[in-house]
Amino acid sequence: GDLMSVLSRIESIQSELSNSEKKLFDYIKKNSEKVPSMTASQLAQATGISAPTVVRFAKKTGFSSLTDLKIQLSAESGSRQTHEEIIGYADVALNESFHDITAKLSHNAQVTMHETADLLEEQVMLAAADLLKTRNRIFVCGIGASSLIAQDIQQKWTRLGKVVIFETDYNSLLPQLIKHEKECLLWAVSNSGQTPEILHLAEFTKEMGIPVLSLTRFGSNSLSKLADVPLQVSRPKEANMRSAATNSIIAHLLAVDVLFYVFLSKNEQLAQNIYESRQAIADYRHKYL
Repeated sequence: GDLMSVLSRIESIQSELSNSEKKLFDYIKKNSEKVPSMTASQLAQATGISAPTVVRFAKKTGFSSLTDLKIQLSAESGSRQTHEEIIGYADVALNESFHDITAKLSHNAQVTMHETADLLEEQVMLAAADLLKTRNRIFVCGIGASSLIAQDIQQKWTRLGKVVIFETDYNSLLPQLIKHEKECLLWAVSNSGQTPEILHLAEFTKEMGIPVLSLTRFGSNSLSKLADVPLQVSRPKEANMRSAATNSIIAHLLAVDVLFYVFLSKNEQLAQNIYESRQAIADYRHKYL
């Protein structure tokens, strides 16, 4: 098609665009040849807006990602970018060679990492770090693949001396929340942000006046809406073979890691706990193993 279709698609929701998004749209209209080879950070610098705003703009205007917008723009403006430079998620078929499976999955993981890094916002991370600082008891919940993320959270914050309880059983979680309501928070992990069990727990916790920190994929979802601090990560294109589950796990692990280091940089005295726990484990191994 001609250049109109990407631009007219954006034009059609122009009334919903914020001022900074309008700036970006103007820039894309004037520079449709070079935009496909620019990163979110470069586009942000060129237009004087933030990288997360660039990534959100692509999703708000109906593309699955910034990469998706760039591919379509490139195809339409007849840009001379090779597809490799801007390729988005590659789907893995059943009869692929080992080499192709490895190349595609590693490529998809990198796209996810870049998109998540561009989406994470400093203000939200700092708000999450502040919230975690004020509470000594963290209840973390997530089911399915999200339980892997919950366990990662539990390992990391336990080493900092926090009490972290990984619990998704309603019957054992509620009495504990009631008993410790002044000192606890619920950290709810759900990629879709719609997992019924997790939503119910978060709603109940919120009603008790206990703060909720959520970790979900990008976009409008029920869990993010009710959380006091909603963390969001990149939303991989859903691949047929569920390789997208791998990507969402990678995205969530990256977000937890970033938050961990942001938290540490704000609470350096807690870093001492990590060295002490490491030393204790080393001593134990030396003595008993």
